[in-house]
Amino acid sequence: MSVGRFIGFNAVFLAVFAFILFYSIIHLQPTSPSFRHRSLYLRDDGSFDILIFSDLHFGEEEHGWGIAQDRKSLAIMNGILDAEDPDFVVINGDLITGENTFRENASSYVDQVVAPLVSRDIPWASTYGNHDSSYNLSREALYESESRYPLSHTQYSDKALGGVTNYHIEVLDRSGRAALILWFLDSQGGSLFQTKGNQTQTEIPGVVSNATVDWLTETHQQLIDRHGRVLPSLLFVHIPPRLFAETQTSKSFAPARFPGLNKDYPLSTQHGLGLTDSRLVDALLSLEGLHSIHSGHDHGASWCASRQRPARKIDQRDHGSDAPIFLCFAHHTGQGGYGDWTRGARMLRVTVPEMADGSGDGGHVKGKVEVESWVRLQSMQAISRVSLNETYGQDEYPLEDVE
Repeated sequence: MSVGRFIGFNAVFLAVFAFILFYSIIHLQPTSPSFRHRSLYLRDDGSFDILIFSDLHFGEEEHGWGIAQDRKSLAIMNGILDAEDPDFVVINGDLITGENTFRENASSYVDQVVAPLVSRDIPWASTYGNHDSSYNLSREALYESESRYPLSHTQYSDKALGGVTNYHIEVLDRSGRAALILWFLDSQGGSLFQTKGNQTQTEIPGVVSNATVDWLTETHQQLIDRHGRVLPSLLFVHIPPRLFAETQTSKSFAPARFPGLNKDYPLSTQHGLGLTDSRLVDALLSLEGLHSIHSGHDHGASWCASRQRPARKIDQRDHGSDAPIFLCFAHHTGQGGYGDWTRGARMLRVTVPEMADGSGDGGHVKGKVEVESWVRLQSMQAISRVSLNETYGQDEYPLEDVE
């Protein structure tokens, strides 16, 4: 080989090697969200479709029936994704049943969980649930596996907050201005990863920490200061706050007004080691622009309800803080986990309305958002279709069989 050919061959080799190295850094290794993620945008009509998968519970058994069960879960996910074609997916906790997995492969189930999203090029974000932390599985390992995918918008929060998945995502309008905030909170729970060598489980309280509550309120104010207005928002957390239980047991709760499965009674809400979610509840009720809270955890619940904010929490009307707050359960999606109810997923069609007179920063009604929601069952039937607006809780809907 001549010297010229040798030099040319090496130049090509180095160029190919550099490309492979650059591709690997971007696509395979965890990177900062701003570097890795493509931005999320509303559609031209101002809408944004979010599909919620909850309580997938992959990995309940390593062989035999466990493999078949996970395949059924994937079939459910694939069918619903084809039916809905969402802009974004939220995986709202309990991706894996960590108690039944081995340390060597526990977090590898993430590859199965996100495969239907990767194959369709659909971005997603996750909260982690109580079953995502166990003796053989840590939230940190789960995040490390998930963060290798460029489509994942899941973020790792400050360790001082408690848990891993405490973060927010901004959805932009077509002009590139922030139009909608998606909040994600880690309700923790489960047990610590192999803290002792004798298989002893060390409990983690299933509560959003007070440090996270402080972060939520401080970040919310920072966003108002940055954008010059209150942005409408939705919040996702795996274990429901006690607001859900209080609403379920109230006299105003009626199936015709709050349609959906209501078989978990009483609900299992945030608690553990003597801790409560009182500060979280106070913060949520006073958070301007917050439209709705979306939880999983209780497999026998799939309803949405409205909750009036206390008078002392009401602030400026044009910020929408006098509107009710909506409490929604996602539908149990995975074949794993307790309960024999028909599996499915909750769909949210979120629309940010434009100001009729064109006034207002960003051209949007301050703090206002319109949300239609329904549950898509594994049979592909769409049920419990509702409009989460000012008259929800007064309007009556036909009763449907959601067994």
